[in-house]
Amino acid sequence: MKRQQIPKELVKAMNENPNVEKATEWTVTFTKEFKLKAYEEYKHGKPMREIFTEAGFDVTKLGGKRIQNFRNKLVSKAEDDSGFADKRKDKSLQTAPSTEAQMMKRIRELEHRNAYLEQENDFLKKIRTLEEECGGKEEKRR
Repeated sequence: MKRQQIPKELVKAMNENPNVEKATEWTVTFTKEFKLKAYEEYKHGKPMREIFTEAGFDVTKLGGKRIQNFRNKLVSKAEDDSGFADKRKDKSLQTAPSTEAQMMKRIRELEHRNAYLEQENDFLKKIRTLEEECGGKEEKRR
């Protein structure tokens, strides 16, 4: 599905809203304070559309899909260690895979490859056995 571009007049209105850090024709970045407030209200059972309306957004122009995606991202970020901080801006929040994690991943890959090769060997042994059985029967017939 193609992303919908935000109309320029809506982008301008959103940039004037104190709950928006930055809005472009393609993206909207909300302030950390708005995210925290929205999450708290959502946890207490308030619908996300109502939260957006109270914050001064036109939900009909913004669209249900954007609001739904915001809610999904909000819930997943709340469970994350870094919370609602923007990882794109703060390099210290970006986690590089640890050496131990890399080694565990490599071990899983090698175990998978080993299991695959064992299955392949078993399959080839069965084929060889069948060929010997079939070849042996042909020699006995002659």
